Amino acid sequence: MKKDRVELEPLLIEVIDQVKHNRKIVQQINDVFREYGLPSGTFQSISRSKNEVYSLDAARLYVLTHALHITTNNNAISPFEYFTIKEIDQAKEYIKKTKSNNVLELPIILDNVIKMSDEEYVTKIDASTLVQMYLSQLIFYDFETQRSPKFKKHGKNSFIEVPEINKSSVDDISQHMLNGIYLPDTITLNVYSEQVESISYAPKTQILTINEEAIISILDGFHRLQGAVKAFSVNPDLTQQMFLSIRCYDKDTAKRFFGQINTVNIVKPERLKELKSEKYSDKIVKDLQRKSELTGKIASASKVSKIAGQLTTFDTLSYAIEKVFNPTNFIEEREIAQYLTDFFGYLIAYYVDEFKDTKTTYMNHPKMFAGYIQIAKIFKNENISLNKLKQYVDEIDFNDSELIKALEDRSTNKSRNMTITYFENRGVLNV
Repeated sequence: MKKDRVELEPLLIEVIDQVKHNRKIVQQINDVFREYGLPSGTFQSISRSKNEVYSLDAARLYVLTHALHITTNNNAISPFEYFTIKEIDQAKEYIKKTKSNNVLELPIILDNVIKMSDEEYVTKIDASTLVQMYLSQLIFYDFETQRSPKFKKHGKNSFIEVPEINKSSVDDISQHMLNGIYLPDTITLNVYSEQVESISYAPKTQILTINEEAIISILDGFHRLQGAVKAFSVNPDLTQQMFLSIRCYDKDTAKRFFGQINTVNIVKPERLKELKSEKYSDKIVKDLQRKSELTGKIASASKVSKIAGQLTTFDTLSYAIEKVFNPTNFIEEREIAQYLTDFFGYLIAYYVDEFKDTKTTYMNHPKMFAGYIQIAKIFKNENISLNKLKQYVDEIDFNDSELIKALEDRSTNKSRNMTITYFENRGVLNV
């Protein structure tokens, strides 16, 4: 390549986000992909996650760049700026050589499917079919409805999200399948679309069709699927039956379902709390995740990821809001959500560099956000203009031993409570 791909990738991701819901442009992009021998639905697979862009080989990255460039006329992603003539000329031939003969494409037809409701269906399926669907990039892992991701560095200034996988569990499942002692278990897929009918079902024949352009995510059984993928890579002729549960849920229902089935299992409690979002304080944090300067900066797990730019956790914010504001109805929830959106808008804008800093300081310490919630309560109660927030924060001694003791206490709830109390006792001061 003429330039490092890390310069191109964020530009492509930005353009993908702009066009992925435009059916006319998506159809044009698919036409270009088909010219290069790539299966229908490849672009939809790529558009689901920036990780897919990062993982493309150079030939497929060129096709994506070329397709986006000619359909959007965006000169910032002109392929001639990034790819050599040789790479462009050889792209189609390379794709032909590396394309698997076992690639599946939508629509996919399943028989002997029992309809439980308009949103729930069950059947049996060969595990080999599920493996083929996964390797054909028809099944993807949706971080919005699953366990919180892990983050890996990609280039100097970016990161990729990867599923958190228990390798020993995958190995055990794989070995049991290879040894012929794995009992059939259930894989749950969510099949949905915002643009087309995701499935068709014929009651008389019990045939279910997953329609073209449908999106398929895995709701439950990702480790089982990974175990099957590993087992079939060792023995492609393996015989293994699985039960398949097909759901047709929207994102919110899928989140509730995942939270429901993992109430007892080992999903991190912080992530379950986020998925269920039962308290008013939880819903306020969900609002902050979507609409405030904290968007993309709130971790689902118990710890933040600095390389992902996260500042605090869902649980810390929810705990502090519950304790400090104690919302008890819908109106209070809406008012507090809007106020905190404004509050953190001012705070982050006043201290852009401090909250971008990847080094841990007490000002951007994750538990300090419990303190910021208390400060927000003081400003709201006293009707102090948020224009004076910088004046207030500038007077905070972040090296005060009492504050440090509160932030560093090993007991999570005790630390939050001490931090809240510290600023409650500090009061209004001279603002």
